[in-house]
Amino acid sequence: MQELLAVAFAVSAALSAATAVLAWRRREATPAATALAGTCASLALWSALTVPAHLDLPPAVHLWANYAVFPGVLGCVVGLYLLARTVADPHHRPSRRQAAVLTGVPALVLAVVATDPLHHLFFRSTGYVGDPAHFSMVFGPLFWVHTAWCYGVLALAVAHLVRAARRAPTAIRRQVTSVLASAAAPLVGNVVNISAPGLFAGQDVTPLCFTVTALVSARAVLRQGLLGVVPVARAAVLETVADAVVVVDDGGAVVDVNAAGRAMLAGARPDLPDPVGLPASAFLSPRALGDLPGGHARYGIEYVPGLHLDVRVTAIADGRGRSLGRVVVARDTTEQVETRRRLEDQLALVERLRAQLQEDSVRDPLTGLHNRRFLDGALAAALADAERDGTGLGVLVVDADRFKAVNDTHGHGTGDEVLVAVARTLAGGVRLQDTAARTGGEEFVVLLPGADAAATRQRAEQLRAACARIDVAAPGGRVRPTVSVGTAVHPGDGVDAASLLAAADRALYAAKAAGRDRVVAAGGLVTG
Repeated sequence: MQELLAVAFAVSAALSAATAVLAWRRREATPAATALAGTCASLALWSALTVPAHLDLPPAVHLWANYAVFPGVLGCVVGLYLLARTVADPHHRPSRRQAAVLTGVPALVLAVVATDPLHHLFFRSTGYVGDPAHFSMVFGPLFWVHTAWCYGVLALAVAHLVRAARRAPTAIRRQVTSVLASAAAPLVGNVVNISAPGLFAGQDVTPLCFTVTALVSARAVLRQGLLGVVPVARAAVLETVADAVVVVDDGGAVVDVNAAGRAMLAGARPDLPDPVGLPASAFLSPRALGDLPGGHARYGIEYVPGLHLDVRVTAIADGRGRSLGRVVVARDTTEQVETRRRLEDQLALVERLRAQLQEDSVRDPLTGLHNRRFLDGALAAALADAERDGTGLGVLVVDADRFKAVNDTHGHGTGDEVLVAVARTLAGGVRLQDTAARTGGEEFVVLLPGADAAATRQRAEQLRAACARIDVAAPGGRVRPTVSVGTAVHPGDGVDAASLLAAADRALYAAKAAGRDRVVAAGGLVTG
């Protein structure tokens, strides 16, 4: 008998563990699967730790197993309660108070069990009795408190299942009833075990009764599809969702519209009568009624000006695969679209500001020409191009003549006007591929990619002559500035930026020394 019971409990543990794994894998598809997995895992522990009670093992092993089963016992009770609540209401989630009771009481019981050898309030005594001898316990007062709590929790579970069976749709009433009937097995088994211990030779068969509950519940939840495809009342779903839902039959006629859909249509298309019975083409887009590759389609649309919708279309078919029509679900995304547009506008503005700041960082704020920072990069790039293509590169260093006298005589405001006029003249005299930059004070640099020595001198003379025609009105009379220009050409006058600029600078000083208002090339040729 003992060996047979040991085998039975081992089989119970294996079946429960396998069912727990299967239920856990289905937890995303079926709301009750998580509670079922927890119940079966606890039952597997309980059954496995009951096996030693039926084997010829040292007393210490029997005593340890006797105490160690209680996490499984309590887990089964709590799991069955949560399973019953989920069967009764797929959307049930324990409140904080329920969670506190369902975790706090078992934790307290386990603490009492763990310390029982110190106070013997859970088991008054444990040991071997009878012939043949078997391990037996004399229950203490706290055991009966624990038992009463477990009975209370299981009674609540049964009450929820009874209520669910009464209210369940016909299609699933049989499944709920089967779970209810199986839930009675551990109650009956535990009552018999406690009230008539001699019937099973003092052995607790409650885990085997729980195994019946677990397997029947697993069949209802996983095999029969309980809660996975529960036909919940239409009013609890379609009429309470915020999305518009339109059901169209295979002939293209509207057969159902939920409250949100009617409200949306009333606001967007007040000219439409009751949509049920109308051709769907009267208010749905051709895209919603077109082909559905894979049976699904999703797209965004501005249904009427100012109303943006996220539309999902799903084909529906019967069990044989014959088309029944389609379901169109539309969600109002106007606020999100407008928010996205505002964000895109803000991002575009930020990008424009960033570009402007970047441009300002390489521009001289007074004249608007590029600054020295930009010039350094432009000169390096122009030299690289000249080296690669084997072409020339002309560099002009331009300096306003007697600029300090202009400031001293007419004031810095007039001096600034002169600089702006010179900069505007230089900018107007360069090509698209050329670069004109203000490098500081009254000094400017002009880069002429592709220019040889002759072309560089010619361009320099043109710019000098244009600057000589500048006429600026000043408080103390008119100012007609002139400029001196030094030129250098790559590669004859320099092969890198520093040597090329130094050669043009030396030529500029030569132009100043020669009387100003003239062009001097690095090779010594003077014009103007």
